[in-house]
Order: sequence, then C-alpha cells, then structure tokens
Amino acid sequence: MQEPDANEERVNAQARARSDGQAVYLRHAGAGLQFALTFLGLGLVGWWLDGRLGSEPWLLICGIALGAAGGMYSLAARLGALPGSKRRDPSQPPR
Repeated sequence: MQEPDANEERVNAQARARSDGQAVYLRHAGAGLQFALTFLGLGLVGWWLDGRLGSEPWLLICGIALGAAGGMYSLAARLGALPGSKRRDPSQPPR
C-alpha cells in the first residue's frame, strides 16, 4: 500500500477545515433566520388579529414584542448563552 504524501494530507486537512467552517456558518445563519421569522410571524399574527378585532395597533405591538422576546430566547438557547445551558463546541452539530 502507498502512504499518502504530505501534499494530499494538507489538501484533506484544508477540505475538512472548510467543511467545518461552512457548518458553523450555516448553523448561525439558521439561528438568525429563525429569529427573524419568529419576530415577523408573531407580528403578522398581531396585525391580522388587529384587523379582525379592530384593536389597532395594540395586538401588532404585542405580537412584535412577543416575537422579539421569543426570538431572543431561542437565539440565546441555541448559542448556549442561557444559565444552565451547556456550551457546545461550535464544530459539533446541534442536538
């Protein structure tokens, strides 16, 4: 059997590092997208309820506030910033 040469090992190490970097990027992009969708989704629900109930703009404001709070909580939980949450190695996939 042939042993891999140093150049091939270096290329394999670079490919693994690039793959790990992309995984971290995608995980953080997903957290940002989840935050934005939570914020916008509850804002839209509040806006729709305001139109149905005629309570403008109070349910919209409540929906935006709840969306922001829920999005922040989700973001902090995902990044491991909450008390009692275990900080994960960023190269490991989420559970």
